[in-house]
Amino acid sequence: MKLLLDEQISAAVAEQLRRRGHDVVAVTEIELQGSDDETVLARAIDDGRALVTNNIRDFRLIHARYLTQDVAHHGIVFVPSSTYTFRRTGIGALVKALDELLVALPKDDALRDQEYFL
Repeated sequence: MKLLLDEQISAAVAEQLRRRGHDVVAVTEIELQGSDDETVLARAIDDGRALVTNNIRDFRLIHARYLTQDVAHHGIVFVPSSTYTFRRTGIGALVKALDELLVALPKDDALRDQEYFL
């Protein structure tokens, strides 16, 4: 599975995951920072990536709408701020959790049209 990290997640997470052999990019690395949620998810879809985000409220609504409109996506991984820190100095637990997810679900379509809470 390939991932696109939303802008609230440090690009350092993507760097760490790439060092572990995973195909991960951050919104800030592909010049999407500041883009609206629809644009970010559209890019994830175009690139065949699951989206990793802390923006649970907005993306759950988009996911629900996509289901009713029969719009496919490659998955949305929700990262609660109550469980993980997004500061560059505290990303170890998040990197570990995402690494474990990527190892457990290696197929590109593993989370197709699904929400997944980390």
